[in-house]
Amino acid sequence: MSKTISKKQIIFTGLLIALCAAVYVNWYYTKPMSEVKDGVQKETTEAQNLGEAQYVNATEAGDYFESAKLNRSKAHADAQDALNKVIESDSADEESKAQAREKLNALAQSIQNEADIENLITAKTGGKVLVSIGDTVEVILEKGTLNDTTALQIKEIVVNKTQISAEKITLVEAK
Repeated sequence: MSKTISKKQIIFTGLLIALCAAVYVNWYYTKPMSEVKDGVQKETTEAQNLGEAQYVNATEAGDYFESAKLNRSKAHADAQDALNKVIESDSADEESKAQAREKLNALAQSIQNEADIENLITAKTGGKVLVSIGDTVEVILEKGTLNDTTALQIKEIVVNKTQISAEKITLVEAK
């Protein structure tokens, strides 16, 4: 018998080695991890999702502020898109286009004021802050940053930036 190695046998062997390597890598990253707790060894399995984003040292308040700012940004973007559609519409009359332009300018000014006020308050308090401007102004502060002095400073900042009276300013401390 001839002991020649055919092309098919080489390909089969290569595929078999690749399959074994894939099985080993899969086992390695999902293998049970043993924990020793109170002198008892305990087997645990933790599925690892490589490349998955993980938050490190994130607090609930930080998550609140980040998600609230993201939601606010989406709402602003949606409002801008709606106003831009009215402005660019061929079927809209000039009066509604003018009103949409005014509202778009007011929205842009409101967004700018929110950012400016947040920056000023962060500089004063050192904590996280979220400002929402409408007919009233709501200021949400990180826990532990609100006291009588900072409340007066915040109200002064908001009144100077927005010309909204102090009675229409609400200060809230996040939990």
